[in-house]
Amino acid sequence: MTRFETEGTAHDRQRQTARARNLPLGDGIVTTGDDRSTLPAPQRQAGDSNAPESWLPPNHALRECLALQAEAPPISLVARLFGVDPLSRDARRSYSGALAEIALADSLAALGDEWTVVHSVPVGGDIAAGHYPLALDHLVIGPAGIFSITIHSHAGQAVWVGERTFMVDDERLGHLADAEKAASAASRLLAAALKASGTAADVVVTPCIVVDSPSTLQIRQRADRIQTSTARDFTAWLAALPRLISPTVVNALSRVSLQASTWSVSAVVPPNDAHIRRDDFDQLRLHIDSARLRRLVWTGLGVILSYSLVISSASGFSVFAVAHF
Repeated sequence: MTRFETEGTAHDRQRQTARARNLPLGDGIVTTGDDRSTLPAPQRQAGDSNAPESWLPPNHALRECLALQAEAPPISLVARLFGVDPLSRDARRSYSGALAEIALADSLAALGDEWTVVHSVPVGGDIAAGHYPLALDHLVIGPAGIFSITIHSHAGQAVWVGERTFMVDDERLGHLADAEKAASAASRLLAAALKASGTAADVVVTPCIVVDSPSTLQIRQRADRIQTSTARDFTAWLAALPRLISPTVVNALSRVSLQASTWSVSAVVPPNDAHIRRDDFDQLRLHIDSARLRRLVWTGLGVILSYSLVISSASGFSVFAVAHF
């Protein structure tokens, strides 16, 4: 069994070796006295369609955006020529949320080799049995700890966070309780997987709520253990955290996190059309960006024409004034 112990002097480590088991992985700086070669590196299972390595980032907002956009009437050729925004009013918030989902997944992928990121992690529920699935948008394991991430799209809305309250435009939502529940479930599953592999440890997962583009984000009093951040700032906050877990412990956690047997795989819905959906969204994004460019071109032409008229009028007035002088 691998022993985890708190970092200190050599004498302290010798004294603590006998009672070093079952330390919370999220509390303090953790190192190991065992040979690191006893823990194999995390095995990627890219060839297994049900392996966590193959689970794709969440695309809830992306799907909602495409569904709402499909209900909108097509814009006319003239409107398209003048760069009218093709995005329907109903789809604007989910479009912003989809951009946040994509940007966050990309920024998590860029954290580096010290970090393991698992997407769309099922931690409870059974779809076949009719139970609502409980899932994390992302699970991140690295030197700073273990973090569960859920994304919420509240673009343009005022977000207020208290110790036990999460308010959006003065409406109380259950984001804090949901994040805590999902993180606790992930902690239990990871701890059970570690125990099955011969490592006893209390696993502490920090729940994180990522909010997309709120008009304001006011954290009056931070909820216990729960981190709330914007999509733009989250990975910078994560990368700046101190190193709290040794490479050996990170390695052990990463290894079990990449095993499908660790998770409630019965709650997974295979995203067979995920790539097609992303292609459709990329096409919509291209149309929106092209329309924005055409608006800029027409605006620029209008400015140039206006200046030309002003200059022509000024020149004509000058000639008229000289002729009468």
